[in-house]
Amino acid sequence: MAKFILFDLDGTLIDGVDDILFAMNDLLAAHGHDALVRHDIEAMLGDGTWMLTKRAFAARGSEPSDAMLDELNIDFNARYVETDYAYTRLFENAEAVLRQLKSDGWTIALASNKPEAPCKAILTKLGVADLFSIIAGGDSFEVKKPDGRFLGFVLGQLGFDQKVDTAIMVGDHANDVNAARAAGIHAIAVAMEIDETRAKSLGADAVVTDYADLVSAINGILDRT
Repeated sequence: MAKFILFDLDGTLIDGVDDILFAMNDLLAAHGHDALVRHDIEAMLGDGTWMLTKRAFAARGSEPSDAMLDELNIDFNARYVETDYAYTRLFENAEAVLRQLKSDGWTIALASNKPEAPCKAILTKLGVADLFSIIAGGDSFEVKKPDGRFLGFVLGQLGFDQKVDTAIMVGDHANDVNAARAAGIHAIAVAMEIDETRAKSLGADAVVTDYADLVSAINGILDRT
């Protein structure tokens, strides 16, 4: 039996909100809008940068056309890259757990709705990109989470066989859990940027509030299967 574990990125492995907030406020200012605060942005994350841009402008009373949003999204992503992810960091104990999972024989992959290029750049900057067999973003496949086909695409690239192998999706958003259910794999919800009550409401197989507890949660799932 091979073991596969997929991770979301923002709010799951990393706190990258401050860099996203800076880039979005820079874009909003360029169009004459007031800045958002961190709490505003946190509530908008999880569905990719196009939806983030739409929500940010809507919060300032603006409803650009889809064509205009395409352009605004390109602009946002350019501004985001320019931050060089200066304030983005891994959550406490995340790197140690990733390295332990790799040592324990797990194949690790990223399945994020963020575009692939910044996913790779961030993980490289944080020194953990080498632990991931695949880094997939929201533009890596024709659909994104919560569509289970996105996880199926990632797992297919890894050689996953649902009849004999085990796979777990780790994330902080309903999109992660719903995608896992649609793909027929296990799910663990993490509560690093959301409260534990909300994490429990996602309906995952387990909830963790500290990466130090992730391996125990994984083992609990394996014991039940």
